[in-house]
Amino acid sequence: MILIFLLLLIIFASGLGAILLLRPDAGYVLVNYGPWVVETSFAVLVFGIALWFLLVYLLLKLLGFAIRLPSNLREALDRRRADRAQRSFETGLLALFEGNWARAEVELIKRAGDHHAPHLNYLAAARAAQRQSAPQRRDHYLHLAAVNSPEHEFATLLSQADLQRKLGEFQATKATALRLREKNPGHPFAIELLAESYAALGEWRALQQLLIETETHTAIVDIRRTELMRRALCALMAAAVKDAALPALKTLWDAAGPLKDDFDVRRAYVHGLAQLNADAEALALITQTLTRLWDGDLVLLYGDLHAGDQIAQLATVEQWLGLYGEKPELLQVAGRVCLRNRLWGRARSYLEAVTAAAPTPKAYLDLARLCADTQQPDEAAKFNRLGLELAVSVTEQTADAQR
Repeated sequence: MILIFLLLLIIFASGLGAILLLRPDAGYVLVNYGPWVVETSFAVLVFGIALWFLLVYLLLKLLGFAIRLPSNLREALDRRRADRAQRSFETGLLALFEGNWARAEVELIKRAGDHHAPHLNYLAAARAAQRQSAPQRRDHYLHLAAVNSPEHEFATLLSQADLQRKLGEFQATKATALRLREKNPGHPFAIELLAESYAALGEWRALQQLLIETETHTAIVDIRRTELMRRALCALMAAAVKDAALPALKTLWDAAGPLKDDFDVRRAYVHGLAQLNADAEALALITQTLTRLWDGDLVLLYGDLHAGDQIAQLATVEQWLGLYGEKPELLQVAGRVCLRNRLWGRARSYLEAVTAAAPTPKAYLDLARLCADTQQPDEAAKFNRLGLELAVSVTEQTADAQR
C-alpha cells in the first residue's frame, strides 16, 4: 500500500512539474473560510491533497502498529518458545533412539510445557526413565501425560502396560491391560499384554479362556497363540495330576482339539495318566501314537507301564523295532518287558545292545536285576557300579551345563 501511495505521489509530482514547465497558466484556486483566504495554483492543490492523504495513511499505520505491538510481541515470543520446545523434543527423541537415556530425559522434560503435544514428551521421558531403572520417575511422567492429555488416555495406558511388562511388573501389567480392554476389548496389543501377564503369573485358566475368545484369533499371531495354548494346557494338566483329578485331566484332553497332535501336550497327558494309575489308557494312546510317528519319550514310558497282557506288550515293542529300527529306547524297553516275562536270554541281548550303543543308568540297573535274578551276584554288582558311575557323570555334566 505504501508503494501505491509513493507511486501516486510521484505521478502527481510529475504531473505538477509538467504543468509548470509546459503551461504558463497552471490554473488558479481560491479558498475563503472566515477570515482565512488561501490562494494557490491547481497543481499545487492537487499535490498537497495527495501528500495529506499519504501522511494520514502513514499515521494510521503507525497507530495500528502501536496498538498491535503487545500482541505481536507475545506471538513472536510464543513462536520462539514453540520452536525451542520442538527442537528440544527432537533432540531428546534422537538421544532416546541413540541410547543416551539421561540426556533424552532432560531434553524431553526441559521444555515439555511449551510443546504443542506435551504428552509425547512425557511418554518418551517415561521410557528414558525406565531405562535408567527409575520406575518412580517413570510413573510420574506417565501421570503427567494423562493429566496433560486426558483425550489420549488409551495411548498412555498402552505405554504404561508395555513399560510395566518390560520391567517384569506383571501384576501391574495385568491391571493396566484389563483397563485397556474395558475401553477397547478387541485391541490386539492390549490382548497380547494381558495374555503375557497371565502366563507370567501362572493364571493358566484365565489365559486359556482369553485365548479361545474370537478377538484373540487375530490379535495374537498363530505361532505365539499356539505356544501360549500349549503352556496353559500343560500347566492345567499338571495341576489336575497334582490334585489327583483324573476326570479333569480327561476333560482337558478332550477339549485340546488340534493340540492333541502336539508333542508336549500329548506327553503331559500320557504321563498324567500314568501317574494317576490309568495305565491301560496310557498304553492305548502310546500305541496309537507310535503307529504314526516316533516319540522316544513315550516309548520309555511304555516300558514302565503295566499291561494286562505282557506278551502282547512285548509283541508291540518288537513290532516297533521292525518299524523304526534298533533305537536305544526301543531296545531298553524290549529288554525291560522281557525281564518282566522272565525271558532272561532275550532280555540280556536287548539290554547289552543298549549299553553298547547308548548306555543309560537304567539299562545298567535292569542288567543288574537280571543278573541278580539269575544268580550272578558278581555281574550284578558290576552292572550296579557301572550304572552308578554313569549316573554321577551325567549329574555332573548337567550341573556344569547349568553354571
